[in-house]
Order: sequence, then C-alpha cells, then structure tokens
Amino acid sequence: MRAYLEFCHELHPAEWSARHARGEVPDRWPYGLHRLAHYGVEPIMRVPPRGRVQDRLARAVRARGGGFEWLDCIASLPAWSRRSADAILCWDERTGVPAVLRERACRGRPVVTGVVWLTDRYQVDPLASWTARHALPRAALVWASSSAMIPPLAAEWGVPASRLHHIPLGVDTDFFRFRPPAVEPGLVVSAGNDRHRDHALLVRAIRQVRQRVPRARVEIATQRRVDVAPAVGRLWQRLHEGQVADLYARASIVALATTPNIHASGLTVTLEAMASGRPVVVPNNPGLAEYVVPEETGLLYPVGDETAFTRGIERLLRDEAAAAAMGQAGRRRVEEHFTTELQAARLADIMERM
Repeated sequence: MRAYLEFCHELHPAEWSARHARGEVPDRWPYGLHRLAHYGVEPIMRVPPRGRVQDRLARAVRARGGGFEWLDCIASLPAWSRRSADAILCWDERTGVPAVLRERACRGRPVVTGVVWLTDRYQVDPLASWTARHALPRAALVWASSSAMIPPLAAEWGVPASRLHHIPLGVDTDFFRFRPPAVEPGLVVSAGNDRHRDHALLVRAIRQVRQRVPRARVEIATQRRVDVAPAVGRLWQRLHEGQVADLYARASIVALATTPNIHASGLTVTLEAMASGRPVVVPNNPGLAEYVVPEETGLLYPVGDETAFTRGIERLLRDEAAAAAMGQAGRRRVEEHFTTELQAARLADIMERM
C-alpha cells in the first residue's frame, strides 16, 4: 500500500529532516510516520509550496477558513504522488477535513485522518464545525490518541463507529532517552502551548511548595504568556524540542496543569517526560489519565485542584527515591506501549484492514 501523507503547511519534509539531523526535532519524519514502511505501507510525504508569499497566503486562508489547510489541499490536486497513492493519510483535521472533501469531489482516494481538537465543541469555529460534520462521516477511517474522544466523534460528529479507532500516541524513545535523575534537585519542568494549558496554576502551586521546600522552582517552555517571577523560576519561549529534552534531563519532575478537556492536552509532554525517566504529576482528564499508572509512573490529581496538585509536586520533590522509581517505570511503560514505532504499526494495521 502507498500512503500520501498530508501534514500542515509548516511541516516541509526536507526542512524537518535537516532539523532532525541537527538534533532539534524527534524522528526523521513528523510523528515518526516514516516508520510505516516497516509495516507494509510506503509513505509519500507531501511537499508544500514554500516561499514568503505562499506562506503568508497559507496562513491567511487557514485563519479565514476555519483553521483548515485549504490552500495546500488544492495545490495537491495535480500531484502525481497523490494520484498514484492507495490512500491519503492526515495527522489531524486541519488537513484531513479538506482532503476528504477534495477526494470525494474528484472521486479520488480514501482518506484516513486523525482528530485532535474538534471535540472541544465550545471552542470550535462555527465554520469549522459545519465543515467537519460534513466531511468526517465520509472519511474511510478516523482515529484519535485520546480514547475519550471516540464516543463523541460517533454520537455528535456522525462518524460511523466501524470507522473509528483509538491509536495511542507514541514518542521517539531514541530522541527522548532515559537520563539519570535529577541534575538539578528541586527543578519542576513543564511545557506546552495549547489553549487548555493552565501554567498560571502551576506557578501558584510552585509558590506554595517553596514555603516548605525552598529549593523548588519551575521552568516552563511555552509560547503563551505566563507571569513567572525570577525567584520562582523561568519562562522559555523559543525552545526547539531538543532543548526541551535537555530541560527534562535537568528536572526532578515534570508537572502539568490544564483546564478540563477530553483531547488529552499535555499528552505529548507527558510521554516525552516518561521516556526521559521523569515522574509526572498530571491532571486526571479523560484520555490523558489512561497513559499514566498512578503511584507507579506518576501522580494524577483532580483537574483544577490546586491543593492536590501542590501536594503531589511536594511529595515527589521530598521523596527522591520514589520519584526515581516512578521515572524508571515511566520509561519502561513508554518503551512497551507508547513509541512512534508502535504507533506506526497500529496505523498500518487499520489501514491494511480498510
């Protein structure tokens, strides 16, 4: 089987490969999907039109078109590599929804797409919602990394249950490798840019922890605006993933705060931290909680519960032996269940049975 991979405009194959060679991003291709070749699926990565004008136009069209990649979708129409493929594979709805509509209009290839953010209905643009409701039920297969998204995708978005799959997320365990614990005792690390992050809650929790564990401090890698006093920690706003991996290496623990959601906000950071051998303190949001074994690979706390969050962070900073054991168990769990190699195998399996 040949699969034509359509990623968002910013993911250019040559640029990604060059960045990977410099140690800036994991996996040779985004999301490790070059590994599909190990399981009978030949991946062909779309090359988006690049240049200052094309990039600005793509952003403008996406902003006015419900967040979808309409420009690149149309630009792919004449591509021989697309027309020679057996299926179209999209990582998320930004490319998946336009691809479904394009292939239906030209009687083209079946589309397999992931879904990441559509189930957060109250935050979805009305145009995006209407378009996705029309497109997703017509996809050949739809998958999500959060199992909590599967029921609403069927009940509320009209995707036939027979076409829905839960594919656990994977990370590159060679890039995010196990590191001996903590280079800097007391350091709590967090990361992430999505709208469900609640970094302010994390900062408040660290302030409380410092009253009893004075060495505690936080470093946050994010593009979002966060008020972090120098005495409490530091904000990093322009780190590539290789530098984030170095943050994990310095940390005692990795802690996440989010608002309620079902798309597993913070999942990638959680798995990267576990792969690095760091215990995690994360909210018990549906979807995210199933990746962490409580008291074995980390701690779960009720989402939004500042007191429980603070206690979890303090507990692991005080008990370094328990934190180290959780970090080791987290690494084993990722190796056994949540690598990009396993993710590719699972995707290839559902595509072969399509």
